[in-house]
Amino acid sequence: MTEYVSKTSDYLSTDEIHRLVRYFNRLGNFRMSLLIEMGTKTLLRYSDLRSIRWKDCLGKDTLFIVEKKTQKRREINLGVSLRNSIESVWKQLENPSPEDFLFHYTIQHTNLLLKEGGRDCKIRNKNISSHSFRKSGSRYIWENNGHSDEYLIKLSYILNHSSTQMTRKYLGIHKTEIKNIYESFDML
Repeated sequence: MTEYVSKTSDYLSTDEIHRLVRYFNRLGNFRMSLLIEMGTKTLLRYSDLRSIRWKDCLGKDTLFIVEKKTQKRREINLGVSLRNSIESVWKQLENPSPEDFLFHYTIQHTNLLLKEGGRDCKIRNKNISSHSFRKSGSRYIWENNGHSDEYLIKLSYILNHSSTQMTRKYLGIHKTEIKNIYESFDML
């Protein structure tokens, strides 16, 4: 009998994201730090992040991209902290050509680095991959807006999901709610 192993990436807490960013900065791997921040703050898939060139985002308030998976054009506002990080990494890398890509790793190598980073940062019981940041950013938005259905609808639109039910499943909301129900018995 074959055992099924889930390959779904997990979302990370804000603290776990910050620990990974600090970890890669300490190693001098500024691109990985930027990848984590951009993935979380733009909600883009790795295939789209990998296609971004310095000229697309350096000194700009808005990133325009055509998503590889959906072929939909996205306009993404780059917040002040993300713009500052982009400029900082560009300088730390000694001003690469504007034509260069921000991220050079394959998805396999990226995921290997993230798993090593997660282990070294003592992030336990989580399957970390490049997709964790899209999930983490989405989860952050939903949690910081009162777990509202309004933001679930907005996230569903941003993530190009066909329904809010799909977005709930993507964010692991149903699983979390059930866990909370069982934990509530501790008060009984």
